[in-house]
Amino acid sequence: MGQSNKYYTDENTVRLTAFLVIITVAVSLFFKWPFLLLLLVFDFIIRALGLSLSPLALFSKSIIKIFGLKRKPIFAAPKRFAAALGAIFTLLVFLLMRNGLDSLAFVFGFVLIILASLESFFKICVGCYLYQFLVAPIQNKFK
Repeated sequence: MGQSNKYYTDENTVRLTAFLVIITVAVSLFFKWPFLLLLLVFDFIIRALGLSLSPLALFSKSIIKIFGLKRKPIFAAPKRFAAALGAIFTLLVFLLMRNGLDSLAFVFGFVLIILASLESFFKICVGCYLYQFLVAPIQNKFK
């Protein structure tokens, strides 16, 4: 494949990882395990930095390899931006839970589940759209 991993990522991995985010957030909210969310924050940060050490992404890649799915390259920068937003959002849910604001944590957690579901099931990356409206215009001004 001629495209560098620095600039591209695999769509199948992204979508399966989003599904794992759904499961992680749902389990954390259902069992009231805020520290599971903290682990998810670090996983999002790892992905936002473009590092290949994300446990969720590594697990997704293993599943994809088992099923023999072909790689579908997509531009990585918007996905990294979306992961950074995911880290911030998940940290907010964690902090709400730790401070006894479970109802509010559930609302924001449910929004996070909806956003991850859009990515996982429908290939709709809300963070990527935000990237196009917020980051891309600024980058284009400096080219």
